[in-house]
Amino acid sequence: MSGDRGSSLPWSWQQVSSCPLAARVSHTCSVVRGKLVIFGGTTVAQSKEPLNDVVVFDPVAGWEKVRCKTEGPARSHHTAVAILDRYVCVVGGWDGKQRTSAVSLLDTESFSWSDLRPGPANDPPVGLSSHTCTKLSETEMIVVGREGGVRMQRRFGSVFHLKVDVEKGRYEYGEAAYHASSRSGHTASVIKVPGEKTCALMVFGGRDSGDYEIIGTWKPSKIQVEEARCSDLEAGFTKLVEQGVAKKQAPKGIHHHTATTIGRYVVFYGGECFARARDTVCDDIFLFDVGGKHGAWYHLKSWNEKNSLKRSGHVTCIMNGQMLVVGGVGPDAKTPCGDIYALQISLTYSY
Repeated sequence: MSGDRGSSLPWSWQQVSSCPLAARVSHTCSVVRGKLVIFGGTTVAQSKEPLNDVVVFDPVAGWEKVRCKTEGPARSHHTAVAILDRYVCVVGGWDGKQRTSAVSLLDTESFSWSDLRPGPANDPPVGLSSHTCTKLSETEMIVVGREGGVRMQRRFGSVFHLKVDVEKGRYEYGEAAYHASSRSGHTASVIKVPGEKTCALMVFGGRDSGDYEIIGTWKPSKIQVEEARCSDLEAGFTKLVEQGVAKKQAPKGIHHHTATTIGRYVVFYGGECFARARDTVCDDIFLFDVGGKHGAWYHLKSWNEKNSLKRSGHVTCIMNGQMLVVGGVGPDAKTPCGDIYALQISLTYSY
């Protein structure tokens, strides 16, 4: 199944596939060996009953609900990181009874689960949910934020290093020396700092403020920066900026949005606005350009309903040169969507 929401516009959303198995919110979706591995979440917004199923989308073979050899954990509001192009590392989340900081591993070759054991130096955060877990290498990640008030975050810390040893089946948290503002439902992206030869973590959203924070500093040789191969999309964004379709404008406070790094741009999409009492789910696309001496914000606003796609609690990922949107709730902020859409930019459009 496929469809195009506004093919005559400078940018639009094209439906790639649709399946009831993908209709969920607060889930994760990881790209492993050219396939989408969808895990957990809930089938109803605000539900306290998380799923523990694994669904795979293969662009060639289609959809499959996987029968795992061992039962996996039930999770929502968790995070997942693909490592070694084989494993999906699931970190924290709501398990149906409480927020947890536990770490589980899904082997996508055998489709078996294992619960990793805490190492001897483990200093874990209080239970995590609506946090971020950003990959720095195949063995190290950085965890930022959690649901809870400012007082809770100040007391228990808000930024943690997480080391994972697949062979030994262990993990260890360690509190980082730097801190972030109280956030949940935010995003955290490794970026090349504008005007410098270093990388850092850009943390945005999750609070009623349009400000972003830069956390940590690493030399590019010390971490593995995953750059998406989307030359057409990057070229398209540049054209939209140069033609004035993308207007200079910074976002306001949002949460449960996504951030995807494509070349020189960090692409922020969707989420819910703090400032609105109604119609809170957004279809906005914001670009943060890190290619110059200073970071610059640009806004892509939908022209009409044909290229409007409102989503919150969704996932965006890069596969086969496309930025895909998977799941999440639609305009009513309640009903999960089972569609996958790809962002399309017209390189021949003349504004």
